[in-house]
Formats: sequence, C-alpha cells, structure tokens
Amino acid sequence: MGTSRPNIVVVICHDLGQHLNCYGARDVRSPNIDRFAEQSIRFANSFCAAPQCSPSRAALWTGRFPHANGVVGLTHGGFQNDLNPGERHLAQILGDGGYETHLFGNQHEARSAERCGHHYRHQAGKCAQVADGFVEFMAQRKMSDRPIFAEICFQEPHRPFAHDDVEPKDHASMIVPPWLPDIPEVREDLSDLEASVSSADKAFGRILQAIDSSDIADNTIVVFTADHGIAFPRAKMTLYDPGISVALIMRVPGAEGGVTRRELVSNVDVVPTLLDLIGMPATSNLHGRSVKCLIDGRGCAPRDCVFAEKTYHTYYDPMRAIRTDRWKLIANFENAPWQETSPDYWNNAKCYVEVSNALHPEYTVIYHPPFELFDLQNDPHEQHNLADDPKHAAVRDDLIRRLRRWMEQTEDPLLDGPMPQAAYTRRMKAFKSV
Repeated sequence: MGTSRPNIVVVICHDLGQHLNCYGARDVRSPNIDRFAEQSIRFANSFCAAPQCSPSRAALWTGRFPHANGVVGLTHGGFQNDLNPGERHLAQILGDGGYETHLFGNQHEARSAERCGHHYRHQAGKCAQVADGFVEFMAQRKMSDRPIFAEICFQEPHRPFAHDDVEPKDHASMIVPPWLPDIPEVREDLSDLEASVSSADKAFGRILQAIDSSDIADNTIVVFTADHGIAFPRAKMTLYDPGISVALIMRVPGAEGGVTRRELVSNVDVVPTLLDLIGMPATSNLHGRSVKCLIDGRGCAPRDCVFAEKTYHTYYDPMRAIRTDRWKLIANFENAPWQETSPDYWNNAKCYVEVSNALHPEYTVIYHPPFELFDLQNDPHEQHNLADDPKHAAVRDDLIRRLRRWMEQTEDPLLDGPMPQAAYTRRMKAFKSV
C-alpha cells in the first residue's frame, strides 16, 4: 500500500457479550476468534456503555455516552431515536481524515446508514453473506493511496439465533451460567445461541483470512467486539455484568500478541484509541480515553471505574451504574420490573417466561429498588444487594456521589427530569398539529 496510516477493520456482533471460549465460555465453539485472541490484545474487563443495541453502538462509534449523543433508545421502526445533528461517527471522522470508509452488514446506531457517513455500503444479511461481501471486496480491491476503514456488522447471535451452517450441540452438554436457572428451556436456548456464535466465528475466520492473505495484512488494525450481553435474563437490557461485559480484542501492527489486559475499559474508549493509534487528533468532547498505552505496553494509569446506562429499550426504564474493580452500584429511577421482556416470544423473549417461573420471585421483589450495591469480589454474580446494609453505607454513598458527578460532567438530562425519546417528541408534535 502507498499509505503509512494503518487500515482499520472492526467486526461487531449483536448480543454476544463475552460468550466465547477465549473469555471462559468453555462449551462455545469459537476457534477463529480464539486464535485471533492469541495474536492480539484481549481486554478481559471490557464493558459497553449501554446494554441495548443502538445506544451501545452509538457510544462505540462516537466515543460519547448515549445520553449525550442522542441515542437513548433503539433507532429502528417507531422508536425513531437518532444521533444528534452535531455527533460525528468514526466513519465521518476517518473519511474527513483521508480514509475510504465501508459498511458491511446493517448498522444499528443511527436512523439511516447515510447518517453514519460511510462512502460505500455493501452486502447485508446473515453473517455468512456479510463475510461473502467482504471477501469479494478484498478480492476486487485495487491498490490505493487511501487507507480503508471497514465496519463489519454481524446480526448473529441476536435472537432467534440463526445458524444455518452449524449443527447445534446436544442440550445436555451446555454449561448453564450460574446466574440462570438450570431448566430445559434455558439449555435449549443456550444450544441455539452457541450454534449462532459458532456461525459468526466461521464468518469472522473468512474475514480474517481475506485480510491476512492480502497486501494490507501487515498494516491493518483489526478489532473484534460486541455491542452488549447475551439475550437472556439478567444480561441484555440490564446493568448487571452479563449485560454490559463485552468482548474487545485488538490486533495492532507492531504490538505484542497473546496479551491479556485486565484493566477496566469502556467501549467509549475505542474511538479515541483508534485515533491515537493512527496519529489523528481526537476532539475534546469525547467521553472515552485512549488505551493505546495498554496496547503498546508502556503502561499508564488505568481507569478506576466504568459507567453504564439504560434509558429506553421497549419502554422507559432509566438507570445508571458505576463499576469499579470490586463494587457495582446501580441507581434505578423508575419502579419498573427488574427484567424487561419483549412480547415477541419466539423471536425475542423465548425462555424469559420460563426463567421467571423457575425463579418464582415474590411480588415485593420484582421491581427495581432505588439502589443496588454488589460486592463483586465476594458476589461476582450480583445476587446479594447490599445497598441497605448499614455496614456498606459509606461505600454506597461514595459511589452515589461519584455516579452523580459523572452525570453532571457529561450533562445527563436525566438529572433535570424524565427524558423523552424521539417517538414521544414526534408523536406529540403530530398530535398537536391537528
């Protein structure tokens, strides 16, 4: 290539979390991603800014939290949320910096693909089809002085767990996470989830092969990540760790591979890190911070906490969280049920009802308490809320103050009252126009 700036390829999965063999899910077939981790830097304590698709992706691609970038809920259909007019997607930033920008698959961070600013949009569909599009692009690509940026979006393993090219494993062989009840419906869903992850792994292997056999192999940053946790109770749509822990693996030319970093990182850190790696300046309004020092081994002062938020998914359920190495505090601002579910049972909520039946929670505990405090060192699965324990009042109050300070510094509108999403704003405008 005639450019000194590295190419950038980012592959993002839907609803994957850290459900990979290289992250400890030993019953998952992810050999291509696992081998990639052996060549790369794997961030073991990587978290997303939000446990839902659009808000998390908007945070990832802008380096700014959802309450600031405008995507406080889903972007598609009647939800109608979108990036605020002044927000800049990484594709726009890199495009202005001389990169040729490409989108493979369907983005989910804006109302339209055009809003994201990619120069070219390619094959969508299932992960195998998206991989087809990238492989074809690499085969036909002409030498250029312009580096490329490719955003590659896999639908998998979003429910209903597509896996056309993978046979599911026997239900009995599945390892049920300790935060879920071991019931047949959960095992069945875990089997289909695993097959869908395996399908995405196959597609990722083909993408990696296309890069590694090309003339840009030695000058390309490759990132593999996910938007949020798996679509199971106490994961997706919650601020518990299974909802906000995400895979983040980065292969950087010249950096040592096979490295695991255990410092806390957030997906708002990805944009400033990539800009730092390629020598482009980051704007001062980014909420993330570069972790280039963790990649090149120089060492640096790590984050002492990460923040996460949820405002809307299928309904208004505002909450904010702060997580340190040891503690998690969740502030819940509405008296909503602790687990949000979709009425679309077969496509989005299968096993949720069965889990509720198995847990059989008392009526008095099915709604959010104002605060949840977890000692992650002694209670890693967040089963025992210590918020009302007098022995932990000082920890709770310190985390509340730190969380509120973050909300103030990032100008979270929630501090000033209930937040409407775009659906409300547009429908009220239509209502008043008659």
